[in-house]
Amino acid sequence: YTGCLVNFKTEKPSYKLKHSIENPPEKQAVFENHHEPIIDRETWERVQELRKQRKRPNRYDEVGLFSGILFCADCGSVMYQQRYQTDKRKQDCYICGNYKKRTHDCTAHFIRTDLLTAGVLSNLRKVTSYAAKHEARFMKLLIEQNEDGDRRRNAAKKKELEAAEKRIAELSAIFKRLYEDSVTGRISDERFTELSADYEAEQKELKERAARLREELSKAQEATANAEKFMNVVRRHTTIEELTPTLLREFVEKIVVHECSYDENKTRRQDIEIYYSFVGKVDLPE
Repeated sequence: YTGCLVNFKTEKPSYKLKHSIENPPEKQAVFENHHEPIIDRETWERVQELRKQRKRPNRYDEVGLFSGILFCADCGSVMYQQRYQTDKRKQDCYICGNYKKRTHDCTAHFIRTDLLTAGVLSNLRKVTSYAAKHEARFMKLLIEQNEDGDRRRNAAKKKELEAAEKRIAELSAIFKRLYEDSVTGRISDERFTELSADYEAEQKELKERAARLREELSKAQEATANAEKFMNVVRRHTTIEELTPTLLREFVEKIVVHECSYDENKTRRQDIEIYYSFVGKVDLPE
């Protein structure tokens, strides 16, 4: 699909065996730009994200509009669709998964599906309308917001990487001292083996984590590229009549629902945070 050729997907453990086994990704060889791609890399990556979000039908033999992308703001659990029906009315809603299963202490974070749909659709129309009318201004806004977020995330990763590298160096020094103590007879061979095994395991884990952090930092996407990807989605949808599953998942990465609160007039208020694909939360100017 993306123009890549993958070799060594399988291998035979022995010439005596007829069947092959699948190789792990690290044993496979990928050759980029081998042939003409069918789709662009951006579309491919977005489809893979959507495939991960696919859900089986619920007990109502339906796949909820927000299934897989709706999360509780307090415990982080996925929110599940719930339906209440009486002789007088039928009500469809979403509630916190931990509250529903009673697996952790959390509140219901109850939100009606119709109100959630209306709120998300309203915000989506507002964002896309502003983007279409003020593309240059919108791009600048996204870039500034993304750069702020990237700086915070990358700063945390850099700090963690520095701590990991410092500890790796400390462990190397410890290994050297342990070896010297073993050679001079200050500690027994058994004690040396026991201590070195623990330190080696810790160092191996730290090196793997440091490698992942370096890769994440090196692959950090530019804010401009992210903004352009989102704008490509906006340009494909000039008008939004209704909120369909395909449209929702093309625009939205996840939605976070907070618990409701009441003011002095007992008016119910509930905040939701919409994280759009590629760009996260979008704060438009008033």
